[in-house]
Amino acid sequence: MPEDVPWSGEQKEGLIVRISRHIQYFVTELRRRKVFRAVTVYAITAWVVLQVAEVTFEPLGFPPWAMRALVISAIVGIPVSFLLAWVVGSGANGLVLDLPLWAEAQDPAPPRGKADLWYTGLMLAVVIGVSYSAVVLLSEDATDARPDAISDPAPVAAAAPVPRNSIAVLPFRNFDGHQDTDFFALGLGEEILNLLASVRELDVAARTSSFQFRDDSVDVREIAQRLTVSYILEGSARQSGDRIRVHVQLVDGARGFQVFGKVYDRPLTDIFSIQQEIAAAVANELQIALSVDSEKQLQQTPTEDLNAYIFYLHGQERLGSSDDSDVMATAIRLFTQAIELDPEFSRAYSGICEAHLRLYEIGNDTEDFKQARAACERAIELDAGLNSEPYLAMGTLYRFRGQGWGELAEQMLEQAVTIAPTSPDAYIELGELRQVQKRMEEAEAFFLRAVDLKRNYWKAHAALAGFHYGNERYRQAVDAYETATRLAPDVASAHAGKGAAYTMLGEFEQARAAYARSLQLKPSRQAYTNIGLSYYYAGKFVDAAEMQRKALAFAPDDHRVWGRLAESVRFVPGREAEALEAYQRAAQLAEQNLQINDSDWRTRGLLAIYQAHGNRPDAALQNAASAVEKSRGSPEALYYLALVALTRGDQEGVLQALEDAVASDAQYRQLIESDPDLAVLRGIERFDRLLEPSLDAQSAPQNAPQIEP
Repeated sequence: MPEDVPWSGEQKEGLIVRISRHIQYFVTELRRRKVFRAVTVYAITAWVVLQVAEVTFEPLGFPPWAMRALVISAIVGIPVSFLLAWVVGSGANGLVLDLPLWAEAQDPAPPRGKADLWYTGLMLAVVIGVSYSAVVLLSEDATDARPDAISDPAPVAAAAPVPRNSIAVLPFRNFDGHQDTDFFALGLGEEILNLLASVRELDVAARTSSFQFRDDSVDVREIAQRLTVSYILEGSARQSGDRIRVHVQLVDGARGFQVFGKVYDRPLTDIFSIQQEIAAAVANELQIALSVDSEKQLQQTPTEDLNAYIFYLHGQERLGSSDDSDVMATAIRLFTQAIELDPEFSRAYSGICEAHLRLYEIGNDTEDFKQARAACERAIELDAGLNSEPYLAMGTLYRFRGQGWGELAEQMLEQAVTIAPTSPDAYIELGELRQVQKRMEEAEAFFLRAVDLKRNYWKAHAALAGFHYGNERYRQAVDAYETATRLAPDVASAHAGKGAAYTMLGEFEQARAAYARSLQLKPSRQAYTNIGLSYYYAGKFVDAAEMQRKALAFAPDDHRVWGRLAESVRFVPGREAEALEAYQRAAQLAEQNLQINDSDWRTRGLLAIYQAHGNRPDAALQNAASAVEKSRGSPEALYYLALVALTRGDQEGVLQALEDAVASDAQYRQLIESDPDLAVLRGIERFDRLLEPSLDAQSAPQNAPQIEP
């Protein structure tokens, strides 16, 4: 091989001169073609557009990918603007293609023609390379952010980005030191929360989620992280005579720094103005452009009577403090006092409606249903379509009435959505209504819409969990309940629901822990009933009866508790008379419920069992058959029919109903095997064959149809 010949000094100097001339020529062309100016103008314009989009896209409802697409477009546009400025020039005839790149005679240019095309090709390669890199990198980021890119996905709320327009209002503190006036500060804070929640451009954490920190000293950054919000509003209030002093501060949830703070020292009569000013200040600091409707919402005054408003605040504080029946009665009394001072106070009627509705859900007392309906109707009459709450409550009441009232329920709920289109509660109720109507795909869509509207709202996740539970998706139910309990760790019902889902999965340790947490937070009918059922199927009838007695203390008018008490004591020697009395009371209450909702096949099936053991065999058989018909052959209704046939000594009827139930849902095999009533059938070949697991049978724990989520 020939040896390399070293470069001479003249050759090196010539190369440097040529490179220098190329660079000088390239820079000259950049200036002549005004490339620097074009790219600078583009960069400034793109930056302004991105800033505006960052502030406006979320409030205007644009999907998250829209911002990502805009960023990609802006980055790709930089080399594109460079290329266009290089190859396109302006002349007397407008825009022209400035190729080939003939330099002026006096320019120190390299050989023309090929060099010009080489520069253009280089620019094109840069454009393609930068554009491709931007798209790939941003697409990878987007893929990494997708929940399905994670092997073990967290609950949806934990993985979601924190919306810039999201805020949590912490309970306001009472700094006058008197416990009997705590209601004023707490009520004022809740009213500001409700006022902000009425602004559709804001994403406000639910009261239950934010008010859990009432007595805790938790850093605001941790609160913001747990509630998935960007900002925290906290404050304090003091009423002194006819004056009020309110101090508020808005805190950046990520950094913990104060964004806005102000003290309002005004006459008590200015309380509505103070609330409106605080809400407007929050919207301004969050750079939210309010719609005309939102502006109107902020200007609403609930009543002209200040004393009526004080009673209302006190009632709201009671309403939000507990679901205990005595607390609900106190709230109703306070709302009634507000109405006595202002008979046209719509929101006070809404409060009465909600309190009676909760009492009805707790105790199944039909009188509470009637009172709730009357209050809701009056609230709607006075409201003139300004607030969604009475329409939402009325829709819920109509849903309780059953299928014949579905159209009216839908009308009320659609009106609630029209008034508050970004409120998740109406979508939750629409989902519940669709479940009653057996339109499951629509129901799930409504629940998912509620979660999407407010990912930090525990009730939306709990409702979705209940839907999964009802459709036997128990693992998904557990995941959704986990999210609900993370957002609202002090809500006992969410822990009880989680316990029910774990039970259905056969994970009894987790189920017991969830039930224990539920009872620790708030002893309830639901928790005691489910624990009692677990004792019943384990053959511990005395313990089961004790749990049902405790459940009765919370729901003395609930036919289900009386029925479960009766079935427990029936197996305890010497307590037959007590069982008969409990069955008769259960039947009486169930019949009252059917007067409200005649299409409730589950209550009708349970009534059949009460009647079968309460010396009404013919009525029992008629109601059991009706339950099967109304439920379209539900395995649960067939199971009730089998138990009624058992009391009549109809062995063929029992076996046929059980076979039909297992054919419809194999998990009933476990329940049949553990039911104390059916133990008398053991040894019968047809019954024993029924208990043999099939290849497609699901592994499910006992008491499948009666555990309450």
